[in-house]
Amino acid sequence: MMIPVKKTIWALAALLGCLSSPGLCQSLPRPAVAQAISTMTRLIEDNYVFAGKGKAIAAHLRREYQAGKFGAVRTWKEFDSLTTRSLVDYGHDGHLYVRHDPNTVKDLVEAEKKAAEDKKAAPGNFTYDPFYYGEAAVENNFGFREVKVLEGNIGYIRLSEINLSEKSLPVLFAAMGFVANTKALVIDLQNNGGGGSAVGDVFQSFFLPKETPLLEFRTRHGATRLAKTETWLTEKKYEKPLYILVNGGTASAAEAFTYALQRHGRARVVGQRSAGGAHMNSWYPVNEHIFISVSTGAPTWPGTEESWEGKGIQPDHPVAAGQEIETVKRLIDKLARTE
Repeated sequence: MMIPVKKTIWALAALLGCLSSPGLCQSLPRPAVAQAISTMTRLIEDNYVFAGKGKAIAAHLRREYQAGKFGAVRTWKEFDSLTTRSLVDYGHDGHLYVRHDPNTVKDLVEAEKKAAEDKKAAPGNFTYDPFYYGEAAVENNFGFREVKVLEGNIGYIRLSEINLSEKSLPVLFAAMGFVANTKALVIDLQNNGGGGSAVGDVFQSFFLPKETPLLEFRTRHGATRLAKTETWLTEKKYEKPLYILVNGGTASAAEAFTYALQRHGRARVVGQRSAGGAHMNSWYPVNEHIFISVSTGAPTWPGTEESWEGKGIQPDHPVAAGQEIETVKRLIDKLARTE
């Protein structure tokens, strides 16, 4: 009888690893995992934008736990991966996920405490949000990675995320001021996973008239909110041709920006189909190790049920990766010849 040498070697290596570092082979405490599942399912049931779907997703996660799917996880990072896969496979929602990130959990807990204090002291007061006002936002320059003028006097702004707040408005205004005199503008949102704005739809307001309807947002409780361009923006609007670059990594708030401007005919979209993540999400701490993201709002084109959820945004000019800028230049030249 032949001895399976490779399997024996791997088994011996695993045993030696456990002997030298016992913690690596120990599963997470069962009560901690049970509590995490309980907290996550409650948060999904209480907050998911579509109540019926939220209950179904929570029930699915409970079944997976009861079947022992998460019983052998050794780290919270592994727990994050397994539960996220379970949620996404069942819910088909890219905004529904679990993350192992103790630093973000700490920020979320502090933000919740401060929000409660602010609400108690003066309802309606400013509430600190680490995404917009934390150190990471500043270190990332609020998503503004490149602002330049390409050959031919074409403006170019590349954003790695959408992060607009009172703190980042000067950066947005400086970027738009820098490209104000260009003959066309490219906004590169490739691999921009989204974000949000704490100051309304100010970026879109540079390109459309005041109070232009953009998107209608539906909440868990059936309420709707119509987002419009801002009336308070006094900076000069950009009225030259606008091109937005997207790809499969363009999602969420980056898609919302693109979708509204494309539907209004204000921008031409170039690149590859976007990710298809329309829902708005909120982050909730689960324990000191992990947080969960839950979809809490669903945007649609005003007066319809239409959105890009699950479908993505189809470019007006589909091109292979790496061909986007040259395609834009050809489009600008073609437009110039027809004027």
